[in-house]
Amino acid sequence: MSTDQGAPSATTAREDGVPAEFNPYSDVFFDDPYETYRWMRDEAPVYYSERWDFYALTRYEDVVAAHRDWETFSSAYGVTLDALSMRQRFSSTNMLILMDPPEHERLRKLVRQVFTKAAIANLEPLVVEVVTSYIDALKDRQGFDVVADFAALFPVEIISSMLGVPAGERQQIRLWTDGFLHREENNPFATESGVAASMAMGEYFLELAREKRRNPDDLIISRLVTVTFEDDAGVTHRLSDEDIATFAVLLAAAGSETVTKLVGNGVMAFHRNPDQWELVLADPTLIPGAIEEMLRLNPPSQYQGRFATRDVTVDGGTIPAGSPTLLVTGAATRDPRAYQRPDAFDIRRGGATTLAFGYGAHSCLGSWLARLESRVAFQHLQQRWPRLDVDTGGLRRVTMSNVAGYSHIPVHIG
Repeated sequence: MSTDQGAPSATTAREDGVPAEFNPYSDVFFDDPYETYRWMRDEAPVYYSERWDFYALTRYEDVVAAHRDWETFSSAYGVTLDALSMRQRFSSTNMLILMDPPEHERLRKLVRQVFTKAAIANLEPLVVEVVTSYIDALKDRQGFDVVADFAALFPVEIISSMLGVPAGERQQIRLWTDGFLHREENNPFATESGVAASMAMGEYFLELAREKRRNPDDLIISRLVTVTFEDDAGVTHRLSDEDIATFAVLLAAAGSETVTKLVGNGVMAFHRNPDQWELVLADPTLIPGAIEEMLRLNPPSQYQGRFATRDVTVDGGTIPAGSPTLLVTGAATRDPRAYQRPDAFDIRRGGATTLAFGYGAHSCLGSWLARLESRVAFQHLQQRWPRLDVDTGGLRRVTMSNVAGYSHIPVHIG
């Protein structure tokens, strides 16, 4: 622990004399933040942004500890910088990620009944069917876009079909999600069209929840209509249509964006490390380990926002009570204090990168589905196209709230 008060800020100079700044709405952040993360871990482990008035933790140990301490680092004020900057608690919400225990645990117990690891394992035939359909659609082409033609399409198809979204309406979920996550450079707030997309998606799932209550099927939304949980006082809890709609929005957005970015980031990791792809070609059973290494090297969710409810001092400075705080996963998973050769892509490294899917009370319910989808995707890419050449001139990245990855990765079939 440290007795230092305050924290290094955006005006602190690096060794080369250039002011260092962590700006999560800059081209540097969207394109390649890892040198900035390195500086922060070493020189500003409790970083303060003068521009945006937030603190950030980047060392693995500090990020894990903050995730565990939900009473100090609350989710109830928002999890993105735009929401946290309002400094207002979401006192009446049914959005799971905006709740702290014990309310969070009550709702989570209801929804996790239909999202267990065992239930996900039974979904592999569906995942294989959907992935194969998109792979087959590309079979006669000499080149395609790994993201726009494949990785952006199949995850939302899977999660939407699991929820009970009718065929033909599922890609609209992706377009809405892309809209409300998009950010313009140096603007933490959603665009006007993004706000409209968020509202449209919420209204869509609210009506779908009502429809499933009238005409149930055996899919997730219908099952959420019927789940119950009895608390310690003997009170039985059920989900309202509004509860179900907000959970469906969260699940649909996370279930599509995370896998899209994970697959794209993985393709680029293999492109930059061809020796690792040769290992996969020789032994496809290495793919699950490769997925964990993709999650560690370039996690799709680069940070999770929290709100400090009290003064907290860690090695490197003090975060004052009432401060928006970013737990920077993308920095923590490359911390040399936790990993040997942290910048190396080593698919035989071993271990699970649990931090990439949140940690503690807010660990991601859909993490096993994301792993399953990504594994199946790379198995089919490896089988169908063992040689893909990336056209680096056509690479494009997204500029989103806290999601990092590619919107376009054009490839030629070798």
